[in-house]
Amino acid sequence: MKQLFSITFFIISMINAQSFGQNKLQYRDFDWSFIQTPHFDIYYYGGEKDLADFTAEVAEESYEQISIHLRWDLKRRVSIMVYNSHNEFQQTNVVGTYMREGIGGVTELFKNRVVFPFEGNYEQFRHVIHHELVHAMINDMVYGGRMQNVVSSRTRIRVPIWSNEGLAEYLSSNWDTKADMVMRDVSIHERMPSVKELNYFMAYKGGQSLWRFIAGKYGREKVGDIFRSMKKTQNDEKGYEAALGMNYEDLTKQWHKYLKKEYWPDVKNRDPIEDMSERLTDHKKERNFYNVSPAISPDGSMVAVLSDENGYFDIQILDAITGKKIKKLVKGNRSVNFEELKWLQPGLSWSPDNKKIVVAAKAGKSDVLHIIDVETTKSEKFELDIDGVFSASWSPKGNEIAFVGQVGNSSDLYLFDLETKKERKITDDIFTDSYPSWNSEGTKIVFVSDRGEHISGEYEGFMYDHDYKQTDIYTVNISDGNIQRITETTYNESHPVWANQTDTLFYTADFNGVWNLFLHPINSSLGKAYPVTNVLTGIQQPTISKDNNMIIFAGYANIGWDLYSLSNPLNLKKRTVEPTQFILGINSEESEISDLRKHKSNLQPKNKIGQYSDWIFAKGYEYQNSSLYSDKKPEKSVSIDSVKVDGSYISKAYKTRFTLDIVSGNLQISNVFGTSGMTYFSFSDILGDHQISFGTEMVLTLENSDYFFQYGYLKNKTDYYFAAFQNANFFQIDYWTLGRLRHYGVQAYASQPFSRFQRIDYGLSWHNINYSILEQRLNSFGQTEYITTSSSKYSTVLPSMSWIYDNSVFGFTGPVDGLRKNTTITISPGYGSNKLKFQTLKSDVRKYWRLGRDYTFAIRGFFGSSIGKNKQKFFLGGVPYLLSGGGETNGVEDVSNFREVLLDTTNETLIHDLYFTEYAWPLRGARFAERFGNNTTLLNIEIRFPFINYLALGFPLKMIFGNIRGHAFVDIGAAWDNKSEFKSSDWPERYGPDINNAYSPWITTAGLGTKINLGYFLLKIETAWDKNKNGYSKPQWYFSLGPDW
Repeated sequence: MKQLFSITFFIISMINAQSFGQNKLQYRDFDWSFIQTPHFDIYYYGGEKDLADFTAEVAEESYEQISIHLRWDLKRRVSIMVYNSHNEFQQTNVVGTYMREGIGGVTELFKNRVVFPFEGNYEQFRHVIHHELVHAMINDMVYGGRMQNVVSSRTRIRVPIWSNEGLAEYLSSNWDTKADMVMRDVSIHERMPSVKELNYFMAYKGGQSLWRFIAGKYGREKVGDIFRSMKKTQNDEKGYEAALGMNYEDLTKQWHKYLKKEYWPDVKNRDPIEDMSERLTDHKKERNFYNVSPAISPDGSMVAVLSDENGYFDIQILDAITGKKIKKLVKGNRSVNFEELKWLQPGLSWSPDNKKIVVAAKAGKSDVLHIIDVETTKSEKFELDIDGVFSASWSPKGNEIAFVGQVGNSSDLYLFDLETKKERKITDDIFTDSYPSWNSEGTKIVFVSDRGEHISGEYEGFMYDHDYKQTDIYTVNISDGNIQRITETTYNESHPVWANQTDTLFYTADFNGVWNLFLHPINSSLGKAYPVTNVLTGIQQPTISKDNNMIIFAGYANIGWDLYSLSNPLNLKKRTVEPTQFILGINSEESEISDLRKHKSNLQPKNKIGQYSDWIFAKGYEYQNSSLYSDKKPEKSVSIDSVKVDGSYISKAYKTRFTLDIVSGNLQISNVFGTSGMTYFSFSDILGDHQISFGTEMVLTLENSDYFFQYGYLKNKTDYYFAAFQNANFFQIDYWTLGRLRHYGVQAYASQPFSRFQRIDYGLSWHNINYSILEQRLNSFGQTEYITTSSSKYSTVLPSMSWIYDNSVFGFTGPVDGLRKNTTITISPGYGSNKLKFQTLKSDVRKYWRLGRDYTFAIRGFFGSSIGKNKQKFFLGGVPYLLSGGGETNGVEDVSNFREVLLDTTNETLIHDLYFTEYAWPLRGARFAERFGNNTTLLNIEIRFPFINYLALGFPLKMIFGNIRGHAFVDIGAAWDNKSEFKSSDWPERYGPDINNAYSPWITTAGLGTKINLGYFLLKIETAWDKNKNGYSKPQWYFSLGPDW
């Protein structure tokens, strides 16, 4: 008899319908054009060239500043894609990741493309442009602007996230009162993180603060020195040490001293928020970060709040006096109607009758207004033909809802009429208007705007010439549209609310460096605005009760936001707010180092820093920007003469053009044939709508090699994929004989999404399999060669259809909450050489419950059944992507990772068993195909918990791991051909002879494991015990790669 292990799992580079995963929908057809500046190609659509022009001006200005700091000129042009709204940004194919709310932009490394949306706020837009271009410049400098250099190990350095994101924040914002608030809080209330800990905690603001310290103490030249040293040493810590003369430990000590010196003087005479108000929520206890956007009910008994208590945003109803939870009104991020709750520009508002709440949310292709019944939690949805909807506010008359609407290149105030179900604009200009709030009569709205002196909104200039950073308070009469300016200060105001039955405003302002609560009598005879709090950290989003007896606000302290209340706010006394250390030093040399553009040359630091900079960047020394490793003459920068006519950039139509993304070596894992490699080539167009890849392992002849080609068309709502492939695998039959299995064919499938969470995949594949026996023979030259002594062919056509639902929320290593379902039908109609006929149904359901912040209870049920003349088999047992492992099964030491199944090489079902078998796993504690049959069921239960939050290894493996997760599990499964097998203890014939122990189709195992996210893949280390008649076997150990279920 000739033997072959018939348990196999092929990872082949061909298209397969995704088992799970959420969808990225293209709701519109983008008509792209682009303009060119000296260093950037800027893509836009929908006729919004003004946004492209604004981007061009900001990008070139930002480039000048970043280039000076890094001492680097771009070697490759950077492509920038500008989307008109966040909803449309989420449709991008440039990156595969879903752009959830809170992601303001992204810079990818394959082509060093920058992608971001305009969300109605020009200062935020400027900040995102500048921030992302810092990443693009670092990519160009350190990685050569291509992922290829990383994959091919030409560049081994990985710039730490705090260094990358921190510098992007520092150069784009320098420093501001919100960053100051965060660092003041952590310096006074919390344990300050070390430099290494910034990779896992406070990477953005902590990194920004660290760069501020470095540039302030050592000079801005050190920014470029550090990155050049990192690239030269190919090690981040050695790079910092070479440039600064300090390792991370010493740098941490110096930074901490600086923070204490900077912030401890700010403590004097300022009130911790919890000492001057009543705290209603406790983010420390609940282990969350945000409790924001409070809204007091008209009767004063309840307060609605946006909270990320479970890692995603929900709307909670609390008791307004005690803060006790009354109910969870909305579960956000897990349904089509509440995909996102607009927490960056929030707004919850009650109806005057105390029965309903209005909130703006993303629902499918657009933003909507939801009116939710507080008692029943039922929602009425109103769809609006507006790019973005934010900050809803219900009129005290009850007939209208004010909100911020963003269309194209501006955001304005709108009114939605609840009777006609139509909206109308009440401001209509280029400026950013936000945070509307009604007066008690329902005749005026107070709002925040960057319009400055252009009160009516008339402005004929360009937005990049306007001071859009400054925000003030305005009011608008809803009947005639008349706008009045309320504040005109040098600091910023935000979140105004109108006191009831009195002409008085409350709002927050960053006067003298801290966001405090202000009281502002509209009638000038009552006096000017003044602060009524003097807090240590910061206050935002006040809401006032109808009787004016209580004000509730969101306050920041102890690294998180909570709700706090104050009684009798109209009686609060004026407080004196002294300037912070940041404000005192705002005109000093330290604060000016981040702005070094030519037209800002008057702000350049003097003395040694300026002299050094002048010397480095003097003409004749441009070679300082050249590559560190090249002996060639310096490359020319990418600068071109921009195409302008009469001062305006000329638009060009976008044409599809493919360029290389990456060339890499891919690992393929087969649990029968071992591992093998393949060279992989990937191409796409600049927008990612067309994706081509192919790979080859051309080590032998064409028919004995592996190769594939695939194409994806992703431009429209339905995605289409096509693939052609071949795999040739060899196995040893005896000393002189090899078996070869050659599998080739084509496959096509279409993925039709109905929402972000639900879709149907349609597949059609044509398979050809050649099974050959190769024996060694001597040819006429006396050389050994393999001769085909027997061969059989196999071909079939397989249609399939899958229904997939997935609203899961992911943590560090896998899903932590939500539901995933996949039901697949595969039918073999009998076409092809072997006339295979079978119908197979598979159903995979996975449910995850989040228990607090860090724990998850997960349960999975899998069922499969095949009918027809040539039924498919299900192999039950083992784990996918196995690297190594072993142990005992049924109390006997394993000889391999899978059950041995005797198959004669003349067996007609051999190929069918290998290539048309379905796998039911993980069943840890059992070998591959410990049971098999035409039917199967599998139950997996896991408790997932934090294991090691931070692990730093020393010599010889200097590595840092974070967020290592642990899990305890129970796996129960069965596979059978006939139901009678559940009543018999005799082994069915298909398992072979000479099996002594009693048979059961059931297998029960239990065990423990840990999961480590290594960045590119997940490493799982697990041990499990199987239950047998004598108790439990010694453990099976598994080391595997791949995603978590």
